[in-house]
Amino acid sequence: MTYVLAILSALAGLVLGWLAAAFGTLVLGGAFGLSDFEGERAMVAFFAIGPVGGAIGLVLGLWMWRKLRAGR
Repeated sequence: MTYVLAILSALAGLVLGWLAAAFGTLVLGGAFGLSDFEGERAMVAFFAIGPVGGAIGLVLGLWMWRKLRAGR
């Protein structure tokens, strides 16, 4: 059961990190000169910046799970 919770927390961090990075890129992309012509901003957000946020979220999800588990 411990491993299942670790995997679920890692996946939750991955999804939340991906969505946060992609949404932030969509919102702030126009301010930094990223064009919205033919979906350029959306493609950059979900295929270039999103995976970076997902990787960071994955690591943070596992780290948070370990910290909460160690506190017991």
